[in-house]
Amino acid sequence: MHSFKGRELQQCGFLTRRFCETKEDAERVQDILAQWLKPRGLTLSPEKTRIVHLTEGFDFLGFHVRHYPAPQTARSGWKLLMKPSKQSVQEIRGKLKGLWKKVQGTNVQTVLAKLNPVIRGWATYFRTVVAKEIFGKLDAWMFLKTIRSTKRMHPNKSVSWQRRKYWGRFNLDRQDFSTFGDKQTGAYLLKFHWFPIERHTLVKGRASPDDPRLKDYWTKRQAAKAGDLTFSKQKLSKRQKGRCPQCFESLFNDEELQIHHRVTWSQESKPSYDNLVLVHALCHQQIHAGTPRKISDCQQHNDRKLPTEESRTTEWFKQESQEES
Repeated sequence: MHSFKGRELQQCGFLTRRFCETKEDAERVQDILAQWLKPRGLTLSPEKTRIVHLTEGFDFLGFHVRHYPAPQTARSGWKLLMKPSKQSVQEIRGKLKGLWKKVQGTNVQTVLAKLNPVIRGWATYFRTVVAKEIFGKLDAWMFLKTIRSTKRMHPNKSVSWQRRKYWGRFNLDRQDFSTFGDKQTGAYLLKFHWFPIERHTLVKGRASPDDPRLKDYWTKRQAAKAGDLTFSKQKLSKRQKGRCPQCFESLFNDEELQIHHRVTWSQESKPSYDNLVLVHALCHQQIHAGTPRKISDCQQHNDRKLPTEESRTTEWFKQESQEES
């Protein structure tokens, strides 16, 4: 059975898509939409509206959706796969290439501060689809960029000297010595393939959040969102078992999350996870409403460097340098 799709229908912010059994059905749906939009002063853009077969594929929101032949793994002989579109890959390469040009002549910390947010955001967006191969190719391309960058910074230094200065096992959870970073601070350049492919899990049957019998099911499902948090917030969430200590509800109810400091930094010798809790933004306001401390005090210290993976790496490099000396 064949499927057709009326592509992107966009006019004045109106965007939709439609899968149909036959081409005739798709054309009929297109006519219905045109008639429905007409009295509202809207029209379908001819340049952005077309009907294609799924074996040809189409791009939508940065993804490429297409039927691929799979005679040995699928009963129908076809498998529907979603991948990052070629345009999306070209755009991320162009963006990273432009950032590399902007940071020429700067220190490593500036390079990492510019590139890491872009890598993290793009990989997080596309990690729900078939992107492992593309992630690997982007990492290989970025590796060449780091080599060229170090050659520009130190044209008179040998390759072995550059390797010792900028490459090593920065990520202590991985046996990867080809990671580019700064050995003074322990900060390092992220890699696309470090973001694991995580498929979106559909809700089971007619499971409803209002069903008290499924409370544990929904709690576990919401807790999976912790993977989108920073390393520090992930650790706090795990310590709190996904619960807000103020309202005792799940942290993952689509509300903004903030870090609360039980004791101010001035009263502490060192930053510690024992002094930190992850709470909802509204709960954070309630906590400070009953204390003389202002919420801005926490926000001010939120910007400070927390004990994260990077600080662990920094300590490791300091120990290594002391042993070598």
